[in-house]
Amino acid sequence: MTTASMQPTQGLQDQPISVPRRALDIEDYIDILRRHRSWILGPSFIGLVVGVVTAFLWPNSYMATGMIRVVPPQVSSRLVRTNITEEMSSKIASTYQNIVSRPNLLNLIQTYNLYPDDRKRLPTEDVIENMRKDIQLGQMQSVSRGISGRSNNVSAFTVSFSYSDRRLAQKVTIDLMSRFIDESIKSRSNQNLMTTEFFKDQFDTAKRELEEIDSKISAFRGSNMGTLPEQEQAALGRITALEASTQSTNSEISRAHQDKLQLEAQLRDLRDQAQSLSQPVAETSVPGTARNERLTEVNRDIERTEATIAALRESYKDTHPDVQRALAFLQTKTKMRDQILRESEGARIDTSTSRTRMVIPPANAAKLRDVNNLISRVSTSLQAKDMEIEDLNRQLADARGKLRSAQARLESSPSSNQEYIQLMRDRSLVAARYDNLSKSMQESAMATDIETRKQGELLEVLEQPAIPEEPYAPKRPLIVGVGVLLGIGLGFSLAGGRELKDTSLKNLKDVRAYTRLTVLGSIPLLENDFVVRRRRRIGWLAWTATFLVGVLLMAGAVAYYYTSKA
Repeated sequence: MTTASMQPTQGLQDQPISVPRRALDIEDYIDILRRHRSWILGPSFIGLVVGVVTAFLWPNSYMATGMIRVVPPQVSSRLVRTNITEEMSSKIASTYQNIVSRPNLLNLIQTYNLYPDDRKRLPTEDVIENMRKDIQLGQMQSVSRGISGRSNNVSAFTVSFSYSDRRLAQKVTIDLMSRFIDESIKSRSNQNLMTTEFFKDQFDTAKRELEEIDSKISAFRGSNMGTLPEQEQAALGRITALEASTQSTNSEISRAHQDKLQLEAQLRDLRDQAQSLSQPVAETSVPGTARNERLTEVNRDIERTEATIAALRESYKDTHPDVQRALAFLQTKTKMRDQILRESEGARIDTSTSRTRMVIPPANAAKLRDVNNLISRVSTSLQAKDMEIEDLNRQLADARGKLRSAQARLESSPSSNQEYIQLMRDRSLVAARYDNLSKSMQESAMATDIETRKQGELLEVLEQPAIPEEPYAPKRPLIVGVGVLLGIGLGFSLAGGRELKDTSLKNLKDVRAYTRLTVLGSIPLLENDFVVRRRRRIGWLAWTATFLVGVLLMAGAVAYYYTSKA
């Protein structure tokens, strides 16, 4: 068939004019497919070959999957509070990060001799990263398991590992599950031990602080005995008792002085009687001598009374009854002395003559002996009363000293009470912290003991991984289909590109559309038969060779797959 350019000349102009392409119909598309069938079939076949070879040379990846369940604690957390507050899902995630760490994965690779080809051509870090991608951790989920005819829901998650060797995939998955359980137990044990040790350290610190404060309080009590706040009432009572004791001692001293005055007066009377009985009544010298002796006794009584008044005034005022009685007695004795002095004025006494003529009448001898005995007894009572007064004065001085000391301590107690109150407040705070830490330490120790007995929350194998029967990758039909589709797409792209570049007139429709001339007839394209046969022969040889090579490649890939699988 005759062909021409799609850029015809118009009139006598030499320059070509661009003409837009006409709209194509079904016959045109069929004609395009016929003309470019080799460019479509070739890439499609190549895509098929590449897809088959890729699918069957790609090593199988087997995924072994096991399931681990979460065993709830055997002792309720309401009875024994656990030391671990982290959720199990978060705990599993952190345990997974420990398992896929570089040392653990490197140990697994070396133990099971994994990825031998990759280890020869890739760095160790890349091999470890590839293994990390092959390990998959499932989400926590509720799994129904029948127990004794009843359905029971348990919390569980899956652990998977994919590898080209299905037996190694199973072994590695079992090892990963074992490491998961061991790492969880180890992590929980360490956390419990660390928590218990923390509470123990805090408890020991609080105990030392409490002992230090107790020692300070003991030392403070020892140095401030009697002035402590709780002893204030006792100190006031002691002061009151000392004041009452002082008043009582003063009263006893006053009564003792009165008794002494009475004894002294009695003694003087007895001595006067003895003096009168020992002298003759008829002698003129007797009254003068008696008056002189009475004057001496009165002067002696006045001196004693003045000494007693001076002692009483140290403790009492002049309005006190004891002081008034002593003053009245002194006034009486003073009047008596004045009277004796008036009676003896102008009298002259001859002592030597009186003495020489002194004769005791026989009738008075017996009475004199009785009076002398009474004088001896009264003198003894008077000495005893002096000793009693001396002892009472000593008791009074001792009581006054104790009273002053107690009052001084009570006056100085407010300044020390603030320090004591602060010490007691600090002790109360430390004691409360000590009790709380003691309780927390005991609870933590019980929680640790539960974990040691493996009665807490644990991980347990629910399903052991089985040896996978079928690979989960690669998806060979999908790879082959994708290869064919890519080849067909490439073929149509090449055919479309060639068609766009070809501007020749293909048929009578093109001639009529682009020349706008009436076509009277058409002459078929005349070619050399030898050239046509040679071109066809070369085309068939090329296609046959391509087909055979493609078939051999696909057959080799399939044979390699089944041979290596066996």
